[in-house]
Amino acid sequence: MREMECDMAVRVCAESELETGQPVRVIVDGKAVALVKDDNGACHAIGDTCSHAEISLSEGFVEGTQIECWAHGAHFDLATGRALTLPATDPIPVYDLNIIDGDIYVGVTNHATNHPADQPQPANLS
Repeated sequence: MREMECDMAVRVCAESELETGQPVRVIVDGKAVALVKDDNGACHAIGDTCSHAEISLSEGFVEGTQIECWAHGAHFDLATGRALTLPATDPIPVYDLNIIDGDIYVGVTNHATNHPADQPQPANLS
């Protein structure tokens, strides 16, 4: 989990409201964000729109530390936003998330930047 300044963050829910493997869609400063607790118990805040198509990722499937778009099967890494399988090739935004006193705060002003050098070709082409 990355540290962030709390004055830039918005409280979105209690950590206890987020279930493992059950993404939740929230709106933060006008941006759709998917909150996800992965199979290891880590919480993530990612852009809620698949980079391949205009599909809500919060309706997708969580597998380990990845989320799968339900429409076309593209997988994304929850920690980095990297597209792992086709048909997606572009990353999704990853937003700052912090848990303070049991509450989840998300900041969308300064999301993690995915540099082209950090974006290898999808690992699984099947």
